[in-house]
Amino acid sequence: MHLHVETANNKYKMTLLKNIIHSKVPEDWGMYMQDLEKKPAITRVNLALYNNAPYNGYHHRIQLSVCCKETTESGLPSQEENTTLWKIEDAFIELLKQVDAIDAGLVKGNNRLNFIFYVKKAGDVGNKLIGKLKKLFPDYEFKLAENEDKAWETYFGTLYPDKYAMQEIQNNKVLQTLQEHHDNSNKSRPIDHYIFFKNEDSAQNFITVVEKEGFKKTSQRYEKTEEYPVMISVSREDVPNNIHHVTSYLLDTAEAAGGDYDGWESPVATD
Repeated sequence: MHLHVETANNKYKMTLLKNIIHSKVPEDWGMYMQDLEKKPAITRVNLALYNNAPYNGYHHRIQLSVCCKETTESGLPSQEENTTLWKIEDAFIELLKQVDAIDAGLVKGNNRLNFIFYVKKAGDVGNKLIGKLKKLFPDYEFKLAENEDKAWETYFGTLYPDKYAMQEIQNNKVLQTLQEHHDNSNKSRPIDHYIFFKNEDSAQNFITVVEKEGFKKTSQRYEKTEEYPVMISVSREDVPNNIHHVTSYLLDTAEAAGGDYDGWESPVATD
């Protein structure tokens, strides 16, 4: 009887410890498209891990892969199969909360859905997760890959976005907000963009270039910052659903002029 109580207490302590660990890991999830092995891949990443990664002791990377059954020519799952894959994602997230692990993100492409997470030591964590997932989704094949990754190279090199993808993530957040307000994102409207510069000459050089692409300067003001005190806004008629190409152009043009592209905003346009 004493052993039973002690075991129960230990399980409670372990559960409490895991909950504390998960509560201390910050979360800020972003999703974007990238090319991996010359094929498109949907990538979901916890951006908030960046400042503290690699996490002390979590040196082993595990990749748990789901083999897709219905994919397009590009290697992405069909819309029909996505419905099941989303359920697998939800199940995986809940199961991972029960173990001492840090969820870094996932990559969906090349006929697979790959969950990537970090643990403290090699063991049977991955196999146990696969065993539970197989019971929930017996029609699917799961595979496991594990290696030591003290520098979190997979997180920084594969999951974490470059500057264009980071902007795409921010774009998607604005698009999501527009959708929540029943916006018709295929409808053209004036879209305002905000850029910071170190001085007025740099700002004017930027304006001279983008005016040739149909942008018009709409405002200029001075901010209380030492590095980029000049803020301007430019506007052009555009369609929100094509915004990624626009922001990539402005990102590069601002950088070439010594500026820092800050983002965009749009009025809601309904049918």
